[in-house]
Amino acid sequence: MIGRMVFMNVWTMISGLIALYILVFLAAVAGSVLFGCAVYNDAKSKWNDNATMWGVLVGILGLIPGIIYLCVRNEPLKRIYVCHNCGWGNPLSARQCGHCGAGLYYPTEETLQRQKKAKTLLIWGIVMWVVMILAFISIFIVMFTMIPAIAEGNITY
Repeated sequence: MIGRMVFMNVWTMISGLIALYILVFLAAVAGSVLFGCAVYNDAKSKWNDNATMWGVLVGILGLIPGIIYLCVRNEPLKRIYVCHNCGWGNPLSARQCGHCGAGLYYPTEETLQRQKKAKTLLIWGIVMWVVMILAFISIFIVMFTMIPAIAEGNITY
């Protein structure tokens, strides 16, 4: 009876470890997707033409493209502001449209909403990565507490 109970406990611990591995994987995927969405919204709020590219690169490849994006995100030479009156592209420093003379107001409501959305997604991405790290640490704690018990012969298969 005791051997069977120990056997059940081993399988309970193994199934718990498998569940933690799945949690780590899901948290990592969710964190990467949220970081990609945050970068996409941040790039769109800065009128970046390559927002989709940056979002996909950061979402799939992670940290390295994210650091590169942070280095080039405030590059003012390629950023333009589109006039809502005529659609003409103007530099962000302009206060009036060079084509029709309409007043330009930056940031617009759309860019402010995208910046807020990017910040929210970034926070949730960080939360997912913290959950992943905590789950990963708990996996190692459980594994290292099982090793001495297996070595002493207290847990058998």
